[in-house]
Amino acid sequence: MQRRKPADFGPTVSTPMAQGLRPWRPPILWAVLAFGLASGALLAMALAYFRAEAMRAGEQLTGAIAHVTAEQTTRNLQAVDVRMQLAAHELRLMEAQELDPERVRAMLGRAIGGLSFLRNLWVVDPQGRILFWSMEGRAGFPVQDREYFRVHLEHPETDFHVGRIVRSRVTGQGIMVASRAVRDPAGRLRWVLAAAIEPPHIQANWQELELGAQGAIALFHASGQLMMRSPPRPAMLGKDFSHLPLFAQLLPSSPTGAFRAISVGDDIDRVFAYRTLPAYPQLIITVGSSVSQLLADWRRFAWLTGSLWAVAMAAAVLLGWQLQRQARRRRHMEQRFGELAQAMPQIVFITDASGIVDFVNERWTAATGQPVDAVIGVGWEELAHPDDTRRVARERAERASLDMPVEVEMRLRHADGSYRWQLVRAVPNHDAHGAIVSWYGTSTDVHELKTAQAQLERQADMQRMTGRLARLGSWSYDVADASITWSPEAAALLDFRPERRTPLAQLLARLDASAQATFQAAVRRTLEQGEPFEAQAMLTTPHRRAVWVHSVGQPVRDAAGAIVRVEGALQDISHLMHLVEQVRELNATLEDRIEQRTRELQQQEALFRTLAEQAPLPIWTVDTGSRANYISPAWYDLVGGAPPDWLGHHWRQLIHPDDRADMAQRWAQCRQDGSTFQGTRRIRARDGSWHTTTYRANPVRGEDGRVIFWVGVDTDITDLMAQEAALRLVNEQLEAFSYSVSHDLQSPLQRIGAFAQLLQQELGPDLEGTRAAHFLQRIRANAGEMVQLVQGLLSLARVSRAEVVRGRVDLSCLAAEILQRLKAESPGRDVRWQVQPGLVVLGDVRLMRSVMENLLGNAWKFSSGAAPAEIVFGTSGAGEFFVRDNGAGFDMAHAGKLFGTFQRLHRQDEFPGTGVGLATVARAVNRQGGRVWAEARPGLGATFWFTMPVPG
Repeated sequence: MQRRKPADFGPTVSTPMAQGLRPWRPPILWAVLAFGLASGALLAMALAYFRAEAMRAGEQLTGAIAHVTAEQTTRNLQAVDVRMQLAAHELRLMEAQELDPERVRAMLGRAIGGLSFLRNLWVVDPQGRILFWSMEGRAGFPVQDREYFRVHLEHPETDFHVGRIVRSRVTGQGIMVASRAVRDPAGRLRWVLAAAIEPPHIQANWQELELGAQGAIALFHASGQLMMRSPPRPAMLGKDFSHLPLFAQLLPSSPTGAFRAISVGDDIDRVFAYRTLPAYPQLIITVGSSVSQLLADWRRFAWLTGSLWAVAMAAAVLLGWQLQRQARRRRHMEQRFGELAQAMPQIVFITDASGIVDFVNERWTAATGQPVDAVIGVGWEELAHPDDTRRVARERAERASLDMPVEVEMRLRHADGSYRWQLVRAVPNHDAHGAIVSWYGTSTDVHELKTAQAQLERQADMQRMTGRLARLGSWSYDVADASITWSPEAAALLDFRPERRTPLAQLLARLDASAQATFQAAVRRTLEQGEPFEAQAMLTTPHRRAVWVHSVGQPVRDAAGAIVRVEGALQDISHLMHLVEQVRELNATLEDRIEQRTRELQQQEALFRTLAEQAPLPIWTVDTGSRANYISPAWYDLVGGAPPDWLGHHWRQLIHPDDRADMAQRWAQCRQDGSTFQGTRRIRARDGSWHTTTYRANPVRGEDGRVIFWVGVDTDITDLMAQEAALRLVNEQLEAFSYSVSHDLQSPLQRIGAFAQLLQQELGPDLEGTRAAHFLQRIRANAGEMVQLVQGLLSLARVSRAEVVRGRVDLSCLAAEILQRLKAESPGRDVRWQVQPGLVVLGDVRLMRSVMENLLGNAWKFSSGAAPAEIVFGTSGAGEFFVRDNGAGFDMAHAGKLFGTFQRLHRQDEFPGTGVGLATVARAVNRQGGRVWAEARPGLGATFWFTMPVPG
């Protein structure tokens, strides 16, 4: 593509060449007079021209600065709006779980992060109370009288609002509040998100613009209130200037323009350019340049030329010099415009009448990664996404034909290869004849806003889908023609056609006869008194279906306050009405059952007292305050006869002092979680002796699930404890005997094996292949086998004698650890194992490790012939666990002797072992209150099952 050289936008000042005149020599007086008159007229015309040029250049510069300031302010407000929309979306997601104040506060803090002009963000409920703050403030703070809250109640169509400046009740400073309404699917106000915008931060950005010492920038509300000003004048903020011509005359006729006036407050004559923010028409930006400053150069020129007017030649020389100086001034003004364009955060460009780019600022390079020269001479439409090119060109052509500014969205390719959405605004520039000669434009990155809008549209689609799933629909009643318009969802619920209006009379005719009067009365109250509409009734659809509906609505008024329509929603509640009928039937049934249950409880209470009086074991009950309210005769017999009264808390006096702390700790835990109260305690008899008992009390719960009392029983184990002490002594003696026997047996066996090995080495290589070598090998093997059998017996004895200490045992971790160790010991085997996670039992960790090592070791050993081998550890629920393999298996006919000591179902040469492992498993599981069994088929593997208690 051929690119043309960048155009020079500096103005060229041309002066017509003097035409040759016929020589004529008048008298000197007439000649001087003629020269004075001619030079005076020429000087006056030149001064008038230069003054007009200075004022026009000042107006153009002021207008450009007003355009820049309006774009910058609009972008700031759009950034606030985007952050508030994202905050509203996150607030809805948090509401689905629970609105935690700290989480909401953190989310609001993140929402305003990076925006220096945002001081605070808060959430207001529909009643006008502040729920959450991002930085400071207290919950419940009332703001019902604030404009940013009332506007969303009085004007429900308002989504985003920028209010007039107010005095903060928290900080006492003037702030500008932007607010966004968050509504539920029915259109009701859910929250109002409000953000405090501090004027000083935005005013600081305005001060960077070159307006001169007497320049001024102001932001007005459409009502006439002054909201911001640079240079700042705090005393003027918030005042009403609606009486000025800007509001009374200029704004009603045009949203943009320029005028000249004396500023209120400092009495400075200024040229003003004003512009209404396109996205926020309630805000107006004004930029004022001092007339004295704009005409300073002109006044100096006029004073100088007037002083030298008497000398024609000097006046001519000075006139030429001033012409050149004015040209330099014009170029300087254009240079300032260029610097201003480079300082813009948006892409600023100028094209000719056909859209060919003549100028673009350096922001283009920062955004696209391409040099500025690469875009000069290229049509702006050609820079857009291929799918946007024709649309952008068509939009520009249509706007040019109407002589209107262009505002279009397009995708622009950026440096990373991605396309980002840009909002392009361009205004036409005309020549003296009114023809368009160029376009001045800006390109603002609105990608995040477009992305947020797309996300909101997807959410709207999800809400419509939710309405269909929840059988919800909306409707609108037009008062003028007394007809109802249905949404597609509502029409589908009632078998109506959504494109047709339904007369109100036709709808009333389909209602159930008992509901017609109530429905008509609700409609009448809404139309005559403006009350919200709410009713439910059964109606018959055109397809003769009976449908129960619940409908709500709100009247909508016109500017005069008359109700013109009613908008609402309806829901199919047929299933709810069926549920109500079923609930009624269920209540009647429950009342009968409660009465029957009461009689049964009375009978059971009488039976309990009879059984407790006759029971041989001591039975008692305590309430939640540990007060005994019943003690059976057997309990009194245990303590040596019935004293005057051991009910209430007096029974604690019979408990041994050393046992009271343990009982108090167990009782506190039971009261907290409603578990079983159990343990061991010593009770004092009348003769002063102590009976050792085990006690166990189970909670009895009421209909609401709460524990109302505990029923307990004591078992006297005094004699059993004495027997256990004797048995413990016997076990200790057996353990010492077993150690002695194992040591005495293992030492000779080890010596036999060692002597056999030494004898084999002594005889040397000549012994190989002989019967003597075979016999020595057999001696060593049998000695080693005997050592393994003795060790197995010792292991079995330890399992049988070990004290059971119950606790939480993670079988999944144990199984994974054992299998990883077996894999490390046999790295060449192809074994695929699977452990179900999170399997925990209540047992002794040492005994359970012995169980898992034996079962997994057997599975590893007996699956050695499978390729690949598979081992699985898991549970079937209800406290049943299994270890499964695809190994050799066995015949179930021999399953009876599987868990016996030294019992083997395979030959020693096939699978070596001692025959003690499964016996150890059985004893370990039985000692913990479980059981063990096996299932298998020859050649198809085996599954070993065991049961253990699991945590509640």
